[in-house]
Amino acid sequence: MYGRFTRAFVLCAISAGAVAACSSKGERSAVDSAKAAAPATDTSAAAAATTPAGAAPATPAASVDDQIKEAENSWRIALVSGDTVALGKLTAPEFTMPRAGHPSLSTYRKDLMSEIGGGMIQSDTSAINNLAVKANGDTAVATLQFYWKPSRMGKPAKVESETVQDTWVRHNGNWVLVARKAAK
Repeated sequence: MYGRFTRAFVLCAISAGAVAACSSKGERSAVDSAKAAAPATDTSAAAAATTPAGAAPATPAASVDDQIKEAENSWRIALVSGDTVALGKLTAPEFTMPRAGHPSLSTYRKDLMSEIGGGMIQSDTSAINNLAVKANGDTAVATLQFYWKPSRMGKPAKVESETVQDTWVRHNGNWVLVARKAAK
């Protein structure tokens, strides 16, 4: 009896650990996801560790494409984890994007922070596919397919997918998101 109980207890502990490790919720998992996305031999890891959370470092060794891909991933993780501090560092004060369900209306940085920080928009998953970057000096445009499963105002979550065009501008050595638009 004792042996079966111990085995069951250990299996439950292992299962709980696996579930916790796979969860995209919380700051720790966001940090773990970001670390997992970074190459193990990347020398910018030390620079990223000294960069404020959420800021996408503009290291000279990394190409602009790589910097924007890292910034897109950081923005995605901050959005899903509800990290308004990181989102604030990754978005420019003049940030705008189409309002969900009303593409002719805009959501501004203040509105986004309020909705995410207040729990009005929550998501447990997101992904980026087909990311292409076109850079010109301190401006870069990223076109991508963005998938996520948001829940708005307590309604059941549903999977949403949209092709978007993000405009990034390098400001004080870091890339910040200025605008997100639905791509044509």
